[in-house]
Amino acid sequence: MQIAVMIMAAGEGKRFGGCKLLSELDASHSILSHAVEMATASQIGPVFVVTGRWHNEIAKAQRLGLLAQVPLYYCPQWTQGLGSSIAHGTQILAADFDAMMITLADQVALSSQDFKQFAISATPEHIVCARYNNRRGVPALFPASCFSQLTQCAGEHGARHLLRSHSFPVHEILLPHAAYDIDTQEALADWRHRLQR
Repeated sequence: MQIAVMIMAAGEGKRFGGCKLLSELDASHSILSHAVEMATASQIGPVFVVTGRWHNEIAKAQRLGLLAQVPLYYCPQWTQGLGSSIAHGTQILAADFDAMMITLADQVALSSQDFKQFAISATPEHIVCARYNNRRGVPALFPASCFSQLTQCAGEHGARHLLRSHSFPVHEILLPHAAYDIDTQEALADWRHRLQR
């Protein structure tokens, strides 16, 4: 299967109070550059970043060599929520791929090995998604049979309705790493403290 890895990085980060995506995660990575590096290292497919509010800042960081040279796709409808960004990216990529892997830039605990689990479990018939905190969520890998539904996503909840739908069989991967994301300055400080320990 030809899999596209789509990192969602379009939000404003209102609770964070600024551009969290380019905030320093450790001595050599921002939150976004770490996500790109882990996705790329998994080697499951080409990596793409869907941007929005902070597109210009992200593009500048890439020009300065602070972010790997992956395609950046600006979503003009980013204010309408994660769903609109997923729809935008899928519309661009669908024709060239058999499956779409969707992950969030701020899921900082994910490793390349975590991503590989999804490729191993992928089939043309099943959605593969993470399970954590007793629920289904992203990362999630959607086969081409879901693409038309992905292009119709809207709102803040992204593609969650597909993970809960009975229209497509869903294979779950127990992935506690996916539960940790960075929404606030305090969460980032806590993560840095964990790394230092």
